Amino acid sequence: MLVTICDKITQTLPAYCTCHIDMMETMEDFEREEQRLSDKKAFDALVLQLSRIGGKDTKDCVHKVLDKLFNNGLMAKFNMKGKGKMEKRALEKTLVYKAIKDGVMKFDSTATEGFVRQCAADHLKHAPQRRGGGGHGTQD
Repeated sequence: MLVTICDKITQTLPAYCTCHIDMMETMEDFEREEQRLSDKKAFDALVLQLSRIGGKDTKDCVHKVLDKLFNNGLMAKFNMKGKGKMEKRALEKTLVYKAIKDGVMKFDSTATEGFVRQCAADHLKHAPQRRGGGGHGTQD
């Protein structure tokens, strides 16, 4: 009976609930999400979902949002500018990053774009060392 109740609750949850955020695991997942976010309703819904993730402060919120959206293996393939020896992809100019920034700034109205960018860059930088990040010596 408890399983049935849980299933019914899951089926009736609104689309903007944070539990509906699918983690991106591959570059194909990322490209699909970029395409999906070109729809303003989908973009606005994701911003709302991300703002509800929260955290103890802005930095914690950025880290939680990134961890909710990306696995470490995919996160390790990005940096903010796309520059460097590792041929990483630039996150800063994507719709996914714009949604992240807008969501975090909706969570904390005192957050600045520069601080959100700095927190995201730092979290991306350390992704290779985290579980599933692949380390610095690999190019998946």
